Amino acid sequence: MDPQILVSTPEWVGVNKPSGWLTIPARSESPCLSEWVSAQFPSEKIFVVHRIDRETSGVVLFARTAEAHKKAGGWFEKHQIKKTYDCLAQGRLRLPTFRVDLPIEGKKAVSQVDLVKNSETAFLAQVRIVTGRRHQIRIHLSQQGHPLLGDVEYKGPQKIEVAGKSVKINRVALHARRLELPDGLVIEAPWPEDFQSWVERIFE
Repeated sequence: MDPQILVSTPEWVGVNKPSGWLTIPARSESPCLSEWVSAQFPSEKIFVVHRIDRETSGVVLFARTAEAHKKAGGWFEKHQIKKTYDCLAQGRLRLPTFRVDLPIEGKKAVSQVDLVKNSETAFLAQVRIVTGRRHQIRIHLSQQGHPLLGDVEYKGPQKIEVAGKSVKINRVALHARRLELPDGLVIEAPWPEDFQSWVERIFE
């Protein structure tokens, strides 16, 4: 799967990042999203606004001007950008919604979790992160006894049994679904094929 430009304005570029892509260059053979975006706008300097994990798919925002980049930095610092993720996690939720307010590496971290669908062994949830710490959703749900499917680092299973059938999850089941900017711009990324397939198999 290749990246997909979701939104392009004079200030912003919103891109749907595939799983397996890095946001910024690193000493790795993985493809790099910022390099791909820069290649789409060869006459411009493109600024990275934020990052998501390599295995996570979904919306990543880039700025097309230094002024927009500075503005976005202020928004993120004040937690004014609304970020919503979809995830598949282990277990069955008893509450339709709950809030996790536990620090990560000594810094405040808050996640709002809303149940979308339950099965006997896994659930689909929408998570809004009020802060933006590294691996925040992965850590918070694991702390609650519900690690993300496919998340080996935080003890998430790579295979679950549902109605007598086995469903394999070959990456962290996390997708950055929606980004809302204070200026009114809303960017949404559809599920990739693997995430869509897992949802269909677990909840059919």
